[in-house]
Amino acid sequence: MGIDHLAVVEEYSGSFTEAVAGNLGAPVPSCPGWTVDDLVAHLAEVQAWWTAVVLAKGAYPDEEAARRAADTGPDRVEGWREISARYVAVQEDYLRVAGPDAPVWAWWNEERRDTAAALAQRQAHEAVVHCCDAQRAVGEAKSIPAALAVDGIEDFFARFLHGEAWAGGPAVLELAATDTDAGWLLGTDGSAAPARLAGGAADARVVGTAEQLYLLLWRRLGVREVTVTGDRAKADALLGWPDLT
Repeated sequence: MGIDHLAVVEEYSGSFTEAVAGNLGAPVPSCPGWTVDDLVAHLAEVQAWWTAVVLAKGAYPDEEAARRAADTGPDRVEGWREISARYVAVQEDYLRVAGPDAPVWAWWNEERRDTAAALAQRQAHEAVVHCCDAQRAVGEAKSIPAALAVDGIEDFFARFLHGEAWAGGPAVLELAATDTDAGWLLGTDGSAAPARLAGGAADARVVGTAEQLYLLLWRRLGVREVTVTGDRAKADALLGWPDLT
């Protein structure tokens, strides 16, 4: 049985709320210059935006309506809680009524179009990563199940392999998860931007648990915390290339 991405959004948004309550002034080490208050405002803006996207049913959303909907009001945590609950309710209704293949606007492909199911996956991992940010800011982050981490790596490879023009020449990196049989290849022959590859020889190999690889891609974990063999410079270049903004 596959992952229920909307349930993941609910679970990790709830854990996020528990972590941030009473801690709005704490710095967030994984988001330099941000406090927990900034992190809450950001995730409220994200979920309000995608609520507007779902409501637009494939069209470009109403930016002004999304901006207004992202306002948490004076009680940051309670406002965030309401925004998150609304996103889940609206997304759930769209999936139920229109189905998983129903259209939504998206930024991550040339068509600017994807499915309601794809959006649920993307928002699940937005919630997971920022929950980890919040938990680390106020204590220790809970572990991420291997299956969810693998799904998150798939989300990353599907939607975040873009960045500045590649000038690093031929390079191939293998990611290998020690706690599953999952593996990924990222690379280029030097003539185009790095992309996911179906096969080929790797110049470097990164080995860690699925959770470690997931957090490494999101730059929430340092390369020194996993095992790297082969050409370290090419590994660093490929891991540092995606534009996460």
